[in-house]
Amino acid sequence: MVKVSLFVTLFFVLSGCAFTDLDLEMPANGLENPIIGGKDREIFITIPFADKTPSPKRCGMKKNGYNMDTADAICTTPPGTWLAKLLADELRASGFTLIESAAAKKDNALVINGTISKVFVEPIIGFWSGSLEADLEVSLVATTASGLKAERKFFSKGIKKGLFAATQTPYQTALKRATDQLLEDMVEAIFYLMNTYSNLDVNKSVYSNDEAAYP
Repeated sequence: MVKVSLFVTLFFVLSGCAFTDLDLEMPANGLENPIIGGKDREIFITIPFADKTPSPKRCGMKKNGYNMDTADAICTTPPGTWLAKLLADELRASGFTLIESAAAKKDNALVINGTISKVFVEPIIGFWSGSLEADLEVSLVATTASGLKAERKFFSKGIKKGLFAATQTPYQTALKRATDQLLEDMVEAIFYLMNTYSNLDVNKSVYSNDEAAYP
């Protein structure tokens, strides 16, 4: 009887508004505590990132109590534009100088191009419990005019546990958690790569193809 009651509760909670599309606001704010140490080194980020998501306007789904896909979570901002601008803002907060125009960059400036391949939030429904999970995936390619190049793929997951009606707030929470983890990983990787080389100073950015330098 307890099992039946739990299932009925889960069914009605998840079925509420399950057939209406949801507008998913992309997180506009970065890390609460930025990683400091950019030392005014120059970075140019190509905006927007290339968008290779299966459906650029669809950033998630709603499900009913039968675990069926019933409606979409719609991106309010194109994912490639959103993530490129968010990373630029986070690097600026870390102390880097973000160049607005490729023509204005110095020869030793770091250039970052990105490709976003997944932005998706969905309910994960179990018999006893449920949660909302957000998955993000992006590839970054960092280059300098000297020909050095590094590439890495980043993944992150944000989870909001509990039983939820199909409303915006828990979707936003899961996406924000995934976004913060992704930002932290990307910024830490950029710092690690730049600080690995002993010949770096505040006016130089040196990248390597060596995988050990870009964990």
